[in-house]
Amino acid sequence: MYEVQPMYLVLEDGTCWEGVGPGIETYGEVVFDTAPVGYPQAVSDPSFAGQIVVFAFPMIGNYGVDLDRLESDRPWASGVVVANMEKETFEGPAFPEWLINNGVGWMDLVDTRRLVVHLREHGSIRGIICSEKRKSFVYPEEIHPVKKVSTKNVMRVGEEDGPKIALIDYGVKRNIVRELVKRGCNVVIYPHDTKAEEILKEEPDGILLSNGPGDPALLVDEIKTVSALLGHKPIAGICLGMQILALAAGGVTEKLKYGHRGANHAVKDVLSGKGFVTSQNHGYAVVESSLAGTGMIVTHINLGDGSVEGIKHEKLPIWGVQFHPEGSPGPLDFEFFFDDFLRSVKGV
Repeated sequence: MYEVQPMYLVLEDGTCWEGVGPGIETYGEVVFDTAPVGYPQAVSDPSFAGQIVVFAFPMIGNYGVDLDRLESDRPWASGVVVANMEKETFEGPAFPEWLINNGVGWMDLVDTRRLVVHLREHGSIRGIICSEKRKSFVYPEEIHPVKKVSTKNVMRVGEEDGPKIALIDYGVKRNIVRELVKRGCNVVIYPHDTKAEEILKEEPDGILLSNGPGDPALLVDEIKTVSALLGHKPIAGICLGMQILALAAGGVTEKLKYGHRGANHAVKDVLSGKGFVTSQNHGYAVVESSLAGTGMIVTHINLGDGSVEGIKHEKLPIWGVQFHPEGSPGPLDFEFFFDDFLRSVKGV
């Protein structure tokens, strides 16, 4: 068992939020997630690396941690803030104990409704979960989180005689790999810093750029690699992967005020007029005007703020989506993304 003590979330703007927790101090960009379920998948999503996640839904932890359905082998979020942390569990370990066992700090009994409103008004901001009230703090310099979450070695999964998919891992969610394997693919997962020539040497049938955390514009070498891959094979990108794809083509990205994180984001396909309910987890977006002259066009937009949610090349088999087609929000609204990708890979 564990004991709780008074804890404080101190933001860079000087505001302080009170609660209780196990005494684990942690830093991170403070963001909020609106999904009412899927909290184990959220905190184990590598895209949350370096972030303190505030859950807008009041009750979190009520069904434990479903270890077989996680998005990685550990929680990647730096910290967790909730209004009501449930201790009982119906499946797997209890959520608060799972976080503690993995060194993740958390806070309970926080006025998350007011905190989320604050973040919406002032934007995502860095903060610290600590055991004493502070008016300020020094945020430590860190390496880009992609370097932390990416695989260190080439991995192979799936069917050896299936379509060979080179998956560049910037922080890939397990469910993306599952969707490819389910479709009979031979998936070769590469570290984030793998060079284009090494990937092309294996003669993949298609290339998938994964999701991941952090500012895409700082991934200079990764952008150069994708730029060198353009035109060689069908390429698709998901979330951070789409942003890198846009940057490789000559586009620009920008930081959103508070990002999109949750399982109910409405997206419109501007080419067909269809609408979709999507799962999202990102703090940056492609600047639509920057795509002029790159060969890329916008295919999807966010119905909340009009930001870019999908792009494709006018002539080449290259496209990407900002949301998570494997995230099961609809629950199967955009699962055909993987079918379309494989049809392109097979030249159908």
